[in-house]
Amino acid sequence: MQPIDFFLRGARQHPEHTAVIDADTGRALSHSDLRDQALSLSTALQKLSGKKRPVVATLAGNSIEMLLGILATYACGGVLVPLTPTVVEKDIARQLAYANPDLILYDSVYEPLIQSYEGLRICNDTTGEFSVSHVLKQPAGALPERVHCGLEEIAAIKFTGGSSGAPKAVQQSFRCINTMVASLMMVYEFDSDERFLLAPPMTHGAGTFVLPILGVGGCLVIANKAKASLLHQIMDTHQITSTWVPPTLLQRLVEAQTSLHTFLPALRNLLYGGAPCSARLIEQAIDCFGPVLGVTYGLTEAPVIITGMPGILGSLPENRGSAGYIGPLTRVAVAGENGQPIEKPHTTGEIIATGDLLMSGYLDMPEQTADVIKNGWFHTGDIGHIDERGFLFIKGRSKDIIISGGFNVYPSDVEDAYLKHQAISECVVFGVPDEVWGERVEMAVVLNRTGALSQKDLIDFGKQELGSVRAPKKVHIVDSFTKNELGKVDKRRIVASLRDQDRLEEC
Repeated sequence: MQPIDFFLRGARQHPEHTAVIDADTGRALSHSDLRDQALSLSTALQKLSGKKRPVVATLAGNSIEMLLGILATYACGGVLVPLTPTVVEKDIARQLAYANPDLILYDSVYEPLIQSYEGLRICNDTTGEFSVSHVLKQPAGALPERVHCGLEEIAAIKFTGGSSGAPKAVQQSFRCINTMVASLMMVYEFDSDERFLLAPPMTHGAGTFVLPILGVGGCLVIANKAKASLLHQIMDTHQITSTWVPPTLLQRLVEAQTSLHTFLPALRNLLYGGAPCSARLIEQAIDCFGPVLGVTYGLTEAPVIITGMPGILGSLPENRGSAGYIGPLTRVAVAGENGQPIEKPHTTGEIIATGDLLMSGYLDMPEQTADVIKNGWFHTGDIGHIDERGFLFIKGRSKDIIISGGFNVYPSDVEDAYLKHQAISECVVFGVPDEVWGERVEMAVVLNRTGALSQKDLIDFGKQELGSVRAPKKVHIVDSFTKNELGKVDKRRIVASLRDQDRLEEC
């Protein structure tokens, strides 16, 4: 069985059910229409690439065309490489060079980001010869050739940040994706009346729900703009039953609901994931929306459903703040001092997981793979404990990774980018708990020329070099850094001093 078979089963059992609605335009497709168009595009991908299993990159916002690209790639057993539009051109170029896709499906607005790509380009939102609309207007040809793919073969390559500055490409096998889809279906018990709002990018956590929803004959409602007031309107108009958001968007939804008071009787699962969520925000969300707040927990290396729980459980007082219960197809424990799994309740340590949900490894990075997968267990880098019921509670990160708005930000990547600026002598990047972002990126810098750069100048530089997600939200300009006895920057003392200073300024 391949991931596409979940979708094909849903289309076979519910051909006339609405499969997808574009909330912006009102355009809708039934399951049978979506299937036919996806298979037609899949055949074209094979023909245009000259390969039975093409490697297909995507660089696009949420749209029906983006959805078709995902399904078409799965339909021919291809390798999906979703790229995130929020990163800068040099990162896109680096990722394209690394994954070496046969073709790319893209939105025209992102064309400036792919100038260095010399392969075949197919545009989602134009009408020229190399466009999705042109391909779909061609006479229906043969169905895509189904290639027998072993479960261990690679179905997707997804990029995360790399602390060394090199791209870190997670390889997800067919077994991994099948396990993810089946686990989501079991934990959240989706059914054919499901109407799932896709608001965050399909390249990220929200996109993992595409196959579980379509697989039961449900409907995806696609929004291309994550504006909270607009999403409230969509949830009301389309009687949304479930959605997934990062804490940043959850915060905005709560703020909008406080003033709008939208009645959402159909909503069953308001799921959050991808980053820490404060206890305050959890309480506010339950107060605003009722007992519907659920959670997912996973990483790209073990996607989305290491643990999870639906809204009806997540809203119970004893479960608030939990990352959910252990997924049905995954084993979870904490690592002891020797790295061996400990499954005794309430033991605190690094969370580790094993099972078919795990990645196959980082592309061309065996040493980095060995650093995180040891004796078959994936080491998440998160610290927490599991209670006697199997519910996971996460305390924090074991490393310096900053999770901001659902995205991993590596301090060394940010520091390396800033140290290219001639006016910067030294810099230290760290995360600060934030009600909106989960954690926000902050930085302390020592300048070569005092006063030559303002805080705004430095933040703007970060946005240009790194994109808005990884750019610091606040910059502290200091005269010098504290050093330890070895002459190294004492990051812990610097951060503690800056936090004390911030607290004094707030008094």
